[in-house]
Amino acid sequence: MSIKTLVIVCGFLAISRALENISVSETTHKDQNDNGNVQEVSNNLEHFESNKKFQDLLARMEHLEAREKSREKTYLKQLNSLRRQLVIQARRTASLEGKVRRLSNKSPDSLKQELKKTDSKDTSNDSNGRLRHAPIESREEVQTQRIRRAENENPVAFFATLSQHLTHVGAHQPITFDNVVTNIGNAYNSHFGSFIAPVSGTYVFSATLFSHYHTNYHAQFVKNGQAITTMYVSGSEAGYDTTSQTIVLQLQKGDDVCVQNYDTDRPVYGYNYSTFAGFLLQEDMSSSAIVGR
Repeated sequence: MSIKTLVIVCGFLAISRALENISVSETTHKDQNDNGNVQEVSNNLEHFESNKKFQDLLARMEHLEAREKSREKTYLKQLNSLRRQLVIQARRTASLEGKVRRLSNKSPDSLKQELKKTDSKDTSNDSNGRLRHAPIESREEVQTQRIRRAENENPVAFFATLSQHLTHVGAHQPITFDNVVTNIGNAYNSHFGSFIAPVSGTYVFSATLFSHYHTNYHAQFVKNGQAITTMYVSGSEAGYDTTSQTIVLQLQKGDDVCVQNYDTDRPVYGYNYSTFAGFLLQEDMSSSAIVGR
């Protein structure tokens, strides 16, 4: 073999080795790029998942904050209502104590003189212009009512909450507010969720109802089995909802009042969010004696 041919062969071998080195280098660089791309995609996925979890956490915190604000407003309304009721009861108690003290300090003769003064006021003119005294029955009725008012007028008030959730409540089923906080006069029955008037008079009732998450339902104030009003609790849009209603009723002794569910198979939110309260505003002294006397 000549020197020229040997040089050519050596050149070809060098070129071939250089090409192989270039190919190996490109393959290694490509593998490194592929590994870098995979790592970058993995990092992006982890970042996306972290952002999603963070957004979900923010949404839950906003929902909890809105729910707490709603609870705070409900509690403030209930506290204001209870404060007003306490003021009314305190005034009535002070008035009754004053009447009892005045009656206990008077002798029978002074009571008769006071009745005579009342009789002198209860007169009118007949067709001839002469004075006509009130009938004896009216004087006796006034005296009886005064005695009964002093002896029998007692405060009547109750306040109860729903401690546990009620599920699958049937149509026209009474809501049993089982957690009794106040029951002056023992007129409220927590087992049946009903109030039975111990005396005839004017009563005030109030109810606050809370909905389960994305749940709607109707409820009614019911007197002696007859619906008086209707309440609607809508939680379908806001998630949770609350409604309150206050009514004034003229009741006879023995009438019962309760809050009933109106729809079929509905849940009522408990945990003391739903409440039922009432009190005697003014007793009717023309009726018969108190139940149980």
